[in-house]
Amino acid sequence: MKKVFLILTLFLSCYFVYTKTEGNKKNYLVIGDSLSKGINEYGVASYGYSDFTKDFLEESHLLKSYNNSFANIDYKVSDIVTILEYNKSKNGVTLNRLIKEADIITMSIGIQEIYYKIDKNNQNIYTYIDTMINNYNKILNYINKFHHDKVYVLGYYSISNNNSDIINYANYKLSNLVKKYNYIYIDLSKILDNNPTYISQINNNYLPNIKGYQKISQIIVENLKNN
Repeated sequence: MKKVFLILTLFLSCYFVYTKTEGNKKNYLVIGDSLSKGINEYGVASYGYSDFTKDFLEESHLLKSYNNSFANIDYKVSDIVTILEYNKSKNGVTLNRLIKEADIITMSIGIQEIYYKIDKNNQNIYTYIDTMINNYNKILNYINKFHHDKVYVLGYYSISNNNSDIINYANYKLSNLVKKYNYIYIDLSKILDNNPTYISQINNNYLPNIKGYQKISQIIVENLKNN
């Protein structure tokens, strides 16, 4: 009888430990453009900040699932709005469903279209940014319908003093929007602005190298650890 009781106690202890461990695991969702995709200075998908963050969660036995299906080099902010409005699917799942199920979300989108606009034509760029941020608001408003442990929104950064006013304006608008939802805004300008350590100065590149992506992930991971 004692042996049976001991076995039962051991079984229940293991079950509760397993249940608690599984209950702490997180669904991690990545949304965005080239920066979220981890495109490097050579235009190739490499190890991005989300990959390093995923590794931390996995090594800490905190990762339940990871999805970056809606991180694409061509995405603009308005594209994400359209995907949500029309409940579009990719790889067999909709972004709407992924957002609903996500515990942790990291989102970085807009830097690509800002630099495209700068390169092609600066005309009306502030009006363009206003429209972009209004679309961003639609995304965050949808995310806000559901409970999440953490939502990280990454800001913008400058690779030249010539466009710092434009980037500062975009960051001002985005940071205020993120604060409205009590999400976590990561000011990338503090670490990436004109920094050759993290952004290789080749081919008019504006995307981080692997050190830059590691640094971005480090900021996210430190926040996860401390909260």
